[in-house]
Amino acid sequence: MSIFKVLKLTKSSSSKDKNFFFCRHEGAAYLTIRSKKTNRVLQVLKSNDGFDFKKNRSKSLFAKTYPKIKEKKAAFLNQRYHHLLAPGSEYINPQTLTIENAFATSEGLLIFFHYQNSKNNQVEIGVVAFTKEENPSLLWRNSEPVWQIKTYQKINENDRPLFIDLLKIRGRYLAYWLINEAIWAIVYPDYRINEQIKIRKSYQLAKSDHNPLICPEPKNDWEAFNTFNPAAIYEAGKVHIFYRAQGFDYVSSIGYATSSNGIKVDERLSWPIFIPTQPFESTKKPGQLSTAYASGGCGGCEDPRVTRVEDRIYMTYVAFDGVTEPRIALTSIALKDFLNRNWLWKKPVLISPPGVVDKSACILPEKINGQYVVFHRVFPDILIDFVDSLDFSDGKYLKGQYRIKPRYPMWWDSRKIGAGAPPLKTRDGWLLIYQAVDDKEGYRYKVGAMLLDLDNPTKVLYRSRQPIIEPDQWYDNDGFKAGVVYPCGAVIIENTLFVYYGGADSYVCVATANLESFLHQLKTTGNAKLENAVIKTKSKPAKNK
Repeated sequence: MSIFKVLKLTKSSSSKDKNFFFCRHEGAAYLTIRSKKTNRVLQVLKSNDGFDFKKNRSKSLFAKTYPKIKEKKAAFLNQRYHHLLAPGSEYINPQTLTIENAFATSEGLLIFFHYQNSKNNQVEIGVVAFTKEENPSLLWRNSEPVWQIKTYQKINENDRPLFIDLLKIRGRYLAYWLINEAIWAIVYPDYRINEQIKIRKSYQLAKSDHNPLICPEPKNDWEAFNTFNPAAIYEAGKVHIFYRAQGFDYVSSIGYATSSNGIKVDERLSWPIFIPTQPFESTKKPGQLSTAYASGGCGGCEDPRVTRVEDRIYMTYVAFDGVTEPRIALTSIALKDFLNRNWLWKKPVLISPPGVVDKSACILPEKINGQYVVFHRVFPDILIDFVDSLDFSDGKYLKGQYRIKPRYPMWWDSRKIGAGAPPLKTRDGWLLIYQAVDDKEGYRYKVGAMLLDLDNPTKVLYRSRQPIIEPDQWYDNDGFKAGVVYPCGAVIIENTLFVYYGGADSYVCVATANLESFLHQLKTTGNAKLENAVIKTKSKPAKNK
């Protein structure tokens, strides 16, 4: 049980004409009740554990003067930290963010805050750590809500949960809320706070000491500016890397390299293996960027993904002409020609409809019930389509039949998500590596993982509660776009998972993990079910779910 009733208010002592204040003094918790009209102290209660409150005859002077102290502290925290809680958010109205309290740690300041979503009557509590200096820096941000309070749509405006205060008593974080004419103490889970850094590190894939694997090559005009966002496939005992390359004309083409061990490049061609040839991917205005649609370039073939299906290699990519909406294009090559380096690519076709920005497409390597499965992304969701054929030449387009959505604003993948590498088949499900952006940060990309049902890949079995790759190395930040880690390829060699990604839109990088350990952790912790306080009606008080 993580939620406890502290005080039940009666009709004669309703909350409408009272203010409530909690404070910690000399190791005990005090509840002071004041009249809204006169500000007179009506009652002071004391608790040694933060749960069991008794009337206190002494009426501590500190408890009586605490409201003014709290007001000054709240003003300071709001002035220094409030604007840093969700600076890039598109979904969180800053007016709905409330700082609950702050606690000093050896590293900095731990700040708890909550966001009230009026659309679904849900309150989500988050925690973030900052340095203590006048211009604070972010130390870390919780990747998931610490707690949720759920209510139902029929609840009256006056009956919404009302936050009172947050204290730390005997090592526990106790939040006091007024809910349905009762005051409740919610114990915020300690493991989501004190163990946060340890948990985050345990999720992280190991980045190779050989990173970056591929850097821009000044000798080759077509790849002199950026080399990034690599697709990958394992065939004939080698990892084949297809990477997006740009010259200083900002036009994208596809380069090629191989690696026998997955972490060190053995060979790299000095010419592109795929270049823009069709009107829908040929730059209409060379050297000019479309501010409406540009994703780090002014045209060409962007962000490839490759999948082997039977005896063909299929490559999806973003086709962009520099002016109109980026769309998904598809081409393929016979496996035999590919291995012999006869670059006989099939004429590419557009498979997403006009007028829609559609990206991040990849193909499942096996049919499901006789149909091909295509993943793609229309902001902000991952879309999934089942198609009878990969021949789109007759003008048929993807429709977005199913979708996987970003999580709520307090999660690390709350603004937008997109399929990264084509899903890999494991005994536990299809392993989908995906890229995501946190709504509270707005620009930094991170990488996560999902396990999808083997027979129904629209069903998410497990989803990582923490990012598995974050932009924390120089090659993730020192480039064309700082703070970007963007996966386009993944392979399994023996029992090792290799995830290939673009760092800072400038480099090709790789991160690895033991597959069995990675899947075990994903299955153990990936089915996140948050502790919730569920509010139904006034007659049915909050209870733990």
